[in-house]
Formats: sequence, structure tokens, C-alpha cells
Amino acid sequence: MSNDILTQNLVTEELEILLKFFPHGIIALDFETTGLSPLVDKIIEISAIKVTPEGITTFNELINPQIDIPAITTNIHHITDLMVKDSKTLDRVLPSFIDFLSDLPLIAHNAQFDMGFLMYNTHHLKLEIPQCNVFCSCKLARKIFKESANHKLKTVADTLGIEIKNHHRALDDAYASLRIFAKGLLRKNHTVNLDDVLKDANVFHLKNFNNMEDMIIPEHLKALEEKVKNQNFIEIKYAGGSHGKNFRPVHALSLLPLPGGNVLYGKCLLSDIYKSFLLKKITEWRDASNEVLLPILKKTDG
Repeated sequence: MSNDILTQNLVTEELEILLKFFPHGIIALDFETTGLSPLVDKIIEISAIKVTPEGITTFNELINPQIDIPAITTNIHHITDLMVKDSKTLDRVLPSFIDFLSDLPLIAHNAQFDMGFLMYNTHHLKLEIPQCNVFCSCKLARKIFKESANHKLKTVADTLGIEIKNHHRALDDAYASLRIFAKGLLRKNHTVNLDDVLKDANVFHLKNFNNMEDMIIPEHLKALEEKVKNQNFIEIKYAGGSHGKNFRPVHALSLLPLPGGNVLYGKCLLSDIYKSFLLKKITEWRDASNEVLLPILKKTDG
């Protein structure tokens, strides 16, 4: 996707509203990865679109993850081992990407996942943390585009008439996220100010990661890496939770670094809600038994 095509498709009113709220500029970004967990998986593509008063620029790089790309993820983004074998490794790409960000505000769809990958690898490579405010086009879409059947990137884009030619490739998805965000601002423009946008779509500021604990998984939870990779059902005991000292069943989906600490992200089967569980508060875990799962899953399906 060239800059010319981007300029043609980002209509004048979308560019104007983005620069009205972010006069120094704003960047939409997306990563393609080997899986959902920044603490375990690898980045294989980085893309970003920067909109400033001077114009539109892009960053777009395939990354050699130095591991085999799982077939299950290749089936989603269609990035193969052959495509990345001659690409640069992340340690050579991430410094220039952080320079590209230049502390401008960031947009991503389901931003906590992209920022998890960015922050984990920034810490791992001992790079300076960019001082960016982070916004989530998915979070904004949930507030504004209630007519959308769900708030996945492709569904919202289709609802708004935004074409994604190569869904699950980083540059195209970053472009869609940027336009969704701009259209959200346009819809609210008659009543909105920047404080409203911050409340509706702001996730966090990357400076909040400055004092994070080491991004490691506690030894007694290391086996969760495999459970998350396979998206297994487990049971956890969670200190301070509403279920006290009882086990609760969770569909384990990701291990994420967040400003408050590393979390297990998954669906709590008791509440039927997606939640983030701080690893430091998970006191015990075990595989979920069929005896526990079947009644809950049957109730959820019914």
C-alpha cells in the first residue's frame, strides 16, 4: 500500500479531524506475530502509518523471528518462513521503529496486545521506552459504532465501508484502524473534545511501563506458556478475587505485560467475561477437568 493510495483513501475530512485532535500528528500501528502472547511469541511484521501536518509516511518491515512460524498463524496472516528468512531480526528493526514513533500518540485495534509486544521487546532489547499516549480503535468503536455486529477490525471496517485488501497483514490493518478511529471522531465531532476521546479510547501511556517489574513469568507459572499456546482450559486460584480461595475455570488465551504487571488474559467461564489476571495474584493453577467444564460450557452454549 503506497503513500499515494493512503492519501487518496484517507479522505480530507478524516485527515482534518485527526490533525484537529492531534495537531503534531498521530500513528496507527499493527504487528503480526507467531501467537497471541508477547511474553512467549515473536513479532514477524511491523507496520505503521504516521499522519502529521507535513503529510503521511509509513513504516513496513517483515521480521525474521528466528523460529519456525506455526502453521496455525500462517493460516491467518499468510506470512511463511520463506517470506521472512532473509528479513532483518527484531534487534535490527525495533530501534528504527521506535525512532519512527517519535513520541507521537499511537492507535491500534485491541491496543493492549500490540503494546504488550512493543513493551516486552523494548525492555528485552534494553531500548528507551517511547513516551507515547496509546489509543484503541476497538475501544472507541465499542462506544460509538453500536450498529456493528461485533467490534473485530474486519467487522467494523465492513460496517463503515472501509476496504481491507489484505486483512491480517500489518500495514492494511493499521490503515483500517486509523480510518475507524478517524470516523469515530467524525461521528462524535459535534459534541466531543479531546477529554472525551481520552476517556472513550485511551488505554494507557507508555511511560507507565517505566517502572515495571522484570517481564518474566514466575517459576510456578512457567507451564502456563504451553497452556496459553494451545488455548487450553485451566483452573486458577486468584488472591483477592470474588471467588476467594476456590478454583475458577478460565480459557487461557494470552500472557501480556501491562503497566500493573504481567497478566494472564482469558475468558472466565464463571462470569462469561474476558479478564486480565495478574500473574503475581495467581497462587495456584491446574488443568480443568471435564467434570468442571462440561456443565459450564453447556450452560454457555445454551
